[in-house]
Amino acid sequence: MSLPLQIQKDSGLPVYVQVEQQLRLLMHQGELLPGDLLPTVRELAVELGVNSNTISRVYRDLQAAGLLVLRRGVGTFVAESAGVRPIRPKDLKGLVKKVDGLVELAQSLGMTSPELSQLIETRWKSNA
Repeated sequence: MSLPLQIQKDSGLPVYVQVEQQLRLLMHQGELLPGDLLPTVRELAVELGVNSNTISRVYRDLQAAGLLVLRRGVGTFVAESAGVRPIRPKDLKGLVKKVDGLVELAQSLGMTSPELSQLIETRWKSNA
């Protein structure tokens, strides 16, 4: 099974964070549903060109968060009780449009992707 994940080695974000965030996003987008089988650690590591320990860490962290479940000898699955509610396509489309506008504005102001990410993270925490 192949997942639409992309690693940006020059993004400033650790690879394990990128993979974890993208897996969570796939769950929100409804592309990964409860009960879906994920690639093995080795398969995903080879596909992404990263160390197996990196993918093991992501799977462990998502398992600890209750989003994945490991069934020994069978595989790793999205947990039935993951609690991640897929975003309706209409809402996701609206969100993507706003993000595109934000990215365009940030680029026009000369901000880098890591700087914008940091700004968003800071604002997210202050609004929590």
